[in-house]
Amino acid sequence: MNKNTIGSIFFLAFSCFYFLNVFNIKKMPGSHFEVMSASTFPYYIGIAGIIISLLILIFSFTDKDGEYITAAYLKTLDFKTTSYFVAAMLFYGFTIRSLGFIISTIIFLIIGFVLLKEKNIKRILLISVGVSVGFYFLLNNILGVYIDPGLIVEYFRGEES
Repeated sequence: MNKNTIGSIFFLAFSCFYFLNVFNIKKMPGSHFEVMSASTFPYYIGIAGIIISLLILIFSFTDKDGEYITAAYLKTLDFKTTSYFVAAMLFYGFTIRSLGFIISTIIFLIIGFVLLKEKNIKRILLISVGVSVGFYFLLNNILGVYIDPGLIVEYFRGEES
């Protein structure tokens, strides 16, 4: 097995899992007849992931000159940084409800920049805040997709959940 075969099998398994979980997304009442719903974009991402991984898998079997996975190649991979990114993604997933989209996304992006060894603190903060606030306003105000502000924002506003 070469690198493309193993990578495409993992990507296919992830895409199938993602696609099957799209059907568990709850829809708002009355949104069953709308063109766009909460599961529309994830549905097409899942299908695209399955198609792309199947194409890579098919082409990996036809490519006879592919590089094969060896122990020397595995030693060159940076599993430490990858595991830190997985931990950061888990942190993001577990804190987005309590801290809210903006704060969780800022923290996640800052962690990502630090893991990628970005040194300029001003650039890290500007990009992290700009991207998270920009996406929040784009989704919430322009596209009309409601994003829960989080329990911490509701707490400071004095709202009950």
